Amino acid sequence: MTDRTIDTVPEADFAEQTVPAYPDVEDDDTEADVPVGTDREATEADIIDQAIPVPIDDDYEAESEPEY
Repeated sequence: MTDRTIDTVPEADFAEQTVPAYPDVEDDDTEADVPVGTDREATEADIIDQAIPVPIDDDYEAESEPEY
């Protein structure tokens, strides 16, 4: 199991937060980089892709009502 302390940031959160929302706008308020908790084997794009929520059941029928 991965050791998660208060000072470490999950990889997906760190990667998502390092991508600028508006890359064309200069940011005068630059923050210091937060160290990643562990060495990663995946690329930053893979981690961001895995952080996007995907519906579990995407093979539903269009006529059926969703069950809540």
